[in-house]
Amino acid sequence: MRDGRLWIEGCEVEALAHRFGTPLYVMSEDGLRRRFRRFQRAFGDRWPEGPVHVLPSLKANYTLALRRILSEEGAGADTFGPGELHAALAGGVRPELISVNGSSKDDDLLERALRAGARVTLDSVRELERTRAIARRLGLRARVRFRLRPRYEALTQPSDFVEAETPVREVAQRYKPGIPTDDLRGPGREALHAPELDVSGVMVHLGRHSTDLEVWRGMVRSFVELVADLSAGWDGWQPREVDLGGGFATPRDPTGRLGARGSARPPGQLAPPIEEYAEALTGTLREEWRRRGLDARGVALEVEPGRSLYADAGIHLTTVRGLKAQREPLDWRWVETDTTEMFLLDSLVEHNRWTPVVAGRADAPPTQRADLVGISCGFDVVVPEAELPDVAAGDVIALLDTGAYQDATATNFNALPRPATVLVHGAEAEVVKRAETVEDVFRRDQVPARLAGGLPPTAGPR
Repeated sequence: MRDGRLWIEGCEVEALAHRFGTPLYVMSEDGLRRRFRRFQRAFGDRWPEGPVHVLPSLKANYTLALRRILSEEGAGADTFGPGELHAALAGGVRPELISVNGSSKDDDLLERALRAGARVTLDSVRELERTRAIARRLGLRARVRFRLRPRYEALTQPSDFVEAETPVREVAQRYKPGIPTDDLRGPGREALHAPELDVSGVMVHLGRHSTDLEVWRGMVRSFVELVADLSAGWDGWQPREVDLGGGFATPRDPTGRLGARGSARPPGQLAPPIEEYAEALTGTLREEWRRRGLDARGVALEVEPGRSLYADAGIHLTTVRGLKAQREPLDWRWVETDTTEMFLLDSLVEHNRWTPVVAGRADAPPTQRADLVGISCGFDVVVPEAELPDVAAGDVIALLDTGAYQDATATNFNALPRPATVLVHGAEAEVVKRAETVEDVFRRDQVPARLAGGLPPTAGPR
């Protein structure tokens, strides 16, 4: 903020809105680079036993320009599906640092991954067998890892994913990914000796159930217990790579604050800094690895940040279109904008409560409480009962922490074209993903000739 006005790097936010139009996603290149370096440093300094690789989750933001930035920084990638594998390769990720994750991979995706030299993170015994067959047919050795399903029996803390007081251990067991342990024991042992496979490591992902670091320590304890159990049954085999997944909260942590559990958290209760996550994970991993008689020397450590890497590097801009107020039968106010919760889908999926800032008066104290609403036909409450200064039509409002998942999950509900993404680099700004047009929204439609007769030229796609 400078002189009461919001800036992102060397660009005044209000000027960006006027130049590129709203709604608009805006990402900071410097913010993304700094955040990645902080991740790499936090884990690298605390895991001297072996190399550390940060594999940002492509699902959080697959804008190719952003992926190029991270590739320049040496980042790997966690990918799901053929689209994300394409984005990783087109974004310059080194194939050996790509994890092709996800359940129910088809043969085409497995073949693409193996031909590219990416690692396949196996999610079922059936997938293991199909990967072996494809590698054999291609005449190559596939590098694979097992995605595990620890028991998490000690994780009795309530999960943020559900409103009821449900333990993390129960919610985690309902989550589909990973190879059931009983399924893995025999086939896993056989895979270690398969000539067409190089079983390089193991992977786990608990997700963002809680910001309580004791949950994360408990996750590692349960994970290492399972690794040691498998090692004992597999003649002492030990992984060369350990991938602890992601799920770290973003610093201002808007996740869940619209739900009953999240709204009970004090507004000032922020997520732990990434250094504390790194200390909890690496310290517990080292201690448990040693306690279970495993050798950590040379073991590569990997983590897969998503929202915690991208979120606070981005903002979403919207313009006030109008104001409404009524006194009866319910005294209520609305600030109408040109965006929608459909472009900020974590409002619904993760019950996020966004932080709104009036870009031209960022230091103005709040004078009212009103619902910040969008343009779709639903309730479309972008920020309920937002505390805002006086606003008028034409004011630009920035919503903070929207760099992760919001562009990636934006929908065309009400046939709304999705917004552009602008990348800020110092005092420069450029479009790195153009806004959709109405024609783009309907581009996939095909009206059979028998239904198209007699329509006026502008009545619909032909």
